[in-house]
Amino acid sequence: MGILEELMKEYMLTQEDIDFALERAKGILLGYAMEHKAFRVLMSLDFKDVKFVDKPTHDFEALKDDEKYYIEVKATRKSPTKEYSAFKLAMIASLDGIHATLVMKPEPKLFVTEEILSEPKRILFRFFKELYKKDYDGLRALLSDEKAVEVLSQYRRVLQQYKISLDEVMNYQERLL
Repeated sequence: MGILEELMKEYMLTQEDIDFALERAKGILLGYAMEHKAFRVLMSLDFKDVKFVDKPTHDFEALKDDEKYYIEVKATRKSPTKEYSAFKLAMIASLDGIHATLVMKPEPKLFVTEEILSEPKRILFRFFKELYKKDYDGLRALLSDEKAVEVLSQYRRVLQQYKISLDEVMNYQERLL
């Protein structure tokens, strides 16, 4: 006997009750189904030690070629990183490893997240990545580009949240150049 038949029998539910519940829970069910499918996809891509973690920055952690991966699963037709806020990018940049985005539609495909970010988001991501690594040469190179400084100025809120003022960004630029 299947799960639905079991519930119908035990709780005396009708097919209409089950259909109503399934319609209401469709998104939740899809999420769990995609999670299960993503696990299988990662295993087929030769990832090892795949763990579901459900964190704000990623859904899975896994190893491949001695590298740690943090993998976010997206089951959308929209741009997979469109919903990555500046705050989320700052958190992703703090991870010690490779952040990847596993797009499930139309067919599963794995991308290194940094490579598919829009240019402004990529600049912000690189800034935080270099800052967390204390890579002053990388910061120097990034902040020597006027366009990068202009882009960073558009992210005042996130920089201030992380206790980095635009003055500090400019001071980094001056100190590093």
